[in-house]
Amino acid sequence: MKYHSLPILILTFYSITVSAADNTALLSNEKQMILQKQQEMYESEHEKLRTNWIAPINLNATYEYDKSALGDTHSDMKRAGASVSQDIFRSGGITYQIDYADAKMQSNSITLQMQIASLNEQLFTALLNVQKSLLQRDQSQLRLDNQEIAIFIKRHLYDAGKADITELNNALMLKSSELKTYAATKYSIAQQHFDVIKISDINPETFPLPRFELIQKEDFLQNQFDLQYAHAQSNTLQKLYDVTRTKYLPSLAVNGNIGYQSYDPKELAGSYSGNYYGAGVSLNLPLVYNASSTIQEAKASYLQEVAVTADKRRELESTYTQTIEKIESYREYITITTHNLALYDDLIQATQAGVNAGTKTGYDLQTLKNSKKVEELEIKINEINIQIELAKLHFSLKPSKELL
Repeated sequence: MKYHSLPILILTFYSITVSAADNTALLSNEKQMILQKQQEMYESEHEKLRTNWIAPINLNATYEYDKSALGDTHSDMKRAGASVSQDIFRSGGITYQIDYADAKMQSNSITLQMQIASLNEQLFTALLNVQKSLLQRDQSQLRLDNQEIAIFIKRHLYDAGKADITELNNALMLKSSELKTYAATKYSIAQQHFDVIKISDINPETFPLPRFELIQKEDFLQNQFDLQYAHAQSNTLQKLYDVTRTKYLPSLAVNGNIGYQSYDPKELAGSYSGNYYGAGVSLNLPLVYNASSTIQEAKASYLQEVAVTADKRRELESTYTQTIEKIESYREYITITTHNLALYDDLIQATQAGVNAGTKTGYDLQTLKNSKKVEELEIKINEINIQIELAKLHFSLKPSKELL
């Protein structure tokens, strides 16, 4: 099989921008619809929580027909009206309720952004893995080419009585093992295509990927999604604690009603009809047996989330350090491989001279050239490995930096 070099698309600058925080442009229509409906659900919940302190207006209508037990007299009553009892003071509870709604909306917004970023991370990781597997497939093909050369040489040596069957068998076994690797790589490419299709409609082999850059530690810790969510959740639980606490404090409400009433005593005098209205205020102080424990439970939840936030920062510092160490290891692999390429250049030059002098065969030269190409592809594979790690950092930030 002829070897075809593949372009490293991650080095190509692309004109679109990708923001992990809110960009759904590359996601499938189905994924976009799910996220849109979730956004609408959060907005509806926010509006409900923000205004649920507003009391309903109660509309009512009644009709009553009576027969007196004292005689053969009858009467009927018709009534229609509206009433409301609206809190105007809850010891700060109204303000806390609005603050709680806004804080919860902030938490929900970050949750949605995390889901979008996670989908984009899955997509770009799959795209990078497609490119990586294509390079690994080319590596495997080059190794197969070398195995074919080795088998050809071993067979001729065996036929000439200069090699035993074990050497030929070992060469055949190595080729068999590499064929399995080639098949596994082909399956891996197909599987990664499926991973892309689950999320997006783009072509993974032709889509030009942007280049991810290293994010500084302070930027990472300041904008990392998990930490941002922990802060938002802590703020939400604090506001909920305030709401819970004020439920057991004095509240003041205004009461009002208005309506129309008609009374007809039938056989007797005294019928009347007309409009009516009433207004007043009420002061309430709830005395609840388990109020203290309910308040302490809400406070404990808030303080626990504060502790979780501090712990999350410590955890993320370790995660960032581990990622940097992993990237450095890939860079070290690249340095080692680059040094090996210089050695291959010397060997190829010496072997070429031997071929020209007739002391070396073209098979030796082709084997060395194939081995050098394998090492060149190894550098590109490790460059992709670095990009995968950088992508993980990129898509964990809020807001995500734009990609060129």
